Amino acid sequence: MIEGCSPGKFLINQLSKSLDGVTDIYLTEDDPELVREAFPFNLKTLELLVQQSPDNAALLTAAASGFALYSYGFILEDADRMAAENIRDSRPLYQRARKLFVRSYSYGLRALEARHPNFKAEFYRNPNSAMADLDKDDISAAYWTAAALAGAISASQGDPELLIHLPKVGLLLEFGYVNDPEWNSGAFISALMKYEMSRPDKTADSKEIAKNYYSRVFELTGGNDASVFVAYAEIFSISEQNRAEFTEMLQRALQVDIDKNPQNRLANILAQDRAQWLLMRIDELFYY
Repeated sequence: MIEGCSPGKFLINQLSKSLDGVTDIYLTEDDPELVREAFPFNLKTLELLVQQSPDNAALLTAAASGFALYSYGFILEDADRMAAENIRDSRPLYQRARKLFVRSYSYGLRALEARHPNFKAEFYRNPNSAMADLDKDDISAAYWTAAALAGAISASQGDPELLIHLPKVGLLLEFGYVNDPEWNSGAFISALMKYEMSRPDKTADSKEIAKNYYSRVFELTGGNDASVFVAYAEIFSISEQNRAEFTEMLQRALQVDIDKNPQNRLANILAQDRAQWLLMRIDELFYY
């Protein structure tokens, strides 16, 4: 028998090709609580498959995306809402989110290393050199690796041990933007809008650059992505203390037809739920 071609390995490799379809089922769901309850089983199943095929880039990317989606959609959101009520009680939730994001980030790095040996070590030693080896086949893994690291940094609430790695998020996002800016309805552009306003080397032009990213992603999504409006409200309207604009953007998020883009139904529902929560907190977020 040829090494590496056992029936078990063959079945696992075939299964990995269908994982995108499994993710699509979750993303089209209109019941977030059903997804919250079902997702952990899917994640542990993925980890079991990864144990059986530890160098399968598709499985590793699926694990990275799964843990990132679950952490952003539910755990970090719970932490943010609890923090608005009781900072102390929110800390365990932020710690859990951080751990899950770090796990996601680890899978993302392993996915990239599966295609580019020694990527992880080089990424920490010389990030620009490591990124030069990536190609279009690495787009998905690069995005989820960036998303996971950004999530871990956010959940750490300013921990310098993680914050020092923020520029790596930028490198991964800029790679995707250069190679496939329209990937996943402009996901890299939307992420760059947020990164631009938090990058350590932010300049006087950063706000204008970030708003240009917003215009571009709005164009790509046709105004059918509620999260874009929510992000704008949180990134720009609050910092500029523009209460009217904040309300307008969140109302636009709430007006998005969740059935117009079924592939993004769950994300739109979650974004609209956050929009409603933010509107309830408007007097806390604005001084006048």
